[in-house]
Amino acid sequence: MPEAKTNPQGSGVKKMTEAKKESMKQEMLTLKEAMQIITLAVLQSKGIKIARLAGNRNLDQKIIKAKKKSLKETGLLVPAIIVEASLVLEEGLEVVDFETGEAVTEENADEYVVLVDANHRYRAHLELVKSDDEYNKDFAVMFPLQDIDVCKMLSEINVATNPWKTADYGKGAAMVLKEELPLLTAINSLTEKGYSVEAACKWLTFACKVTKSVMAKAMNGVVTEALRKENGIERGMKLIDAAKKSFAEDFLKTRTLPDWVISKADDFEGSKAEFTEKMCKFLSSFDRETATDIEKSKGTRGGDTKETIINRKLNKLWDKLKD
Repeated sequence: MPEAKTNPQGSGVKKMTEAKKESMKQEMLTLKEAMQIITLAVLQSKGIKIARLAGNRNLDQKIIKAKKKSLKETGLLVPAIIVEASLVLEEGLEVVDFETGEAVTEENADEYVVLVDANHRYRAHLELVKSDDEYNKDFAVMFPLQDIDVCKMLSEINVATNPWKTADYGKGAAMVLKEELPLLTAINSLTEKGYSVEAACKWLTFACKVTKSVMAKAMNGVVTEALRKENGIERGMKLIDAAKKSFAEDFLKTRTLPDWVISKADDFEGSKAEFTEKMCKFLSSFDRETATDIEKSKGTRGGDTKETIINRKLNKLWDKLKD
């Protein structure tokens, strides 16, 4: 693979003539049929730019930092997988220019290929090109060996071959599915803020039935009843908003607090609305000193766990409210 310094791709949506479109299609077809590893320099020489799936998992700066170190030391060891942007758009997925974030449309899709994987590696490459004068590696891509749907390919690459974190499955499912699922949207909004999927699900459903498996199935078009439930979303968001008035939000992002709330709901003898009102009042009532004492609880070796200690403190305060 040639070691040539490559410049970041150009950007901007320009209207192509029919002749130009046909020329770009032929260039793309030639590259695809060659079944060879292609360098970024070759793509750029043919006017082809890089795009990404708009709904793909968020780029993590820690991963990018690690990839930059790896690329500097060894370069890219395996090529990234690309597909034609026009095919991705045909499947109803949103595509954006990798660098500018501008939407890729049918009008300019023939100028783009979409990275199905290796988004972190490509971002790391771009940052090195711009900031490290000693970095002289190129970036390599290739078209997939098998002709399958992009959605299926995404699932296989990112789930089977290079497993995602649990929260990434939610974003993947939302990107692939053609229907609106309010619960999935709400879970994703929380996981983007750092909530675990388990905590988000418990806040919003008072259960934990939206698992990694459920969301992986959704990525393949199979939506279970667990993802269709909507009746607990408003209640969950009210409870979270109330808790944030007392606690640092990081304390809400694990399962400990929602687990305790659920245990009180199970024992409550009034209506769901009455419980929500009372629990919201309770969660928002702590002064900062009391809230900090609960947040900073620590387990002891051979003794009570952190969760047990937190539950004990909350139970004591809850019992006072009942009295």
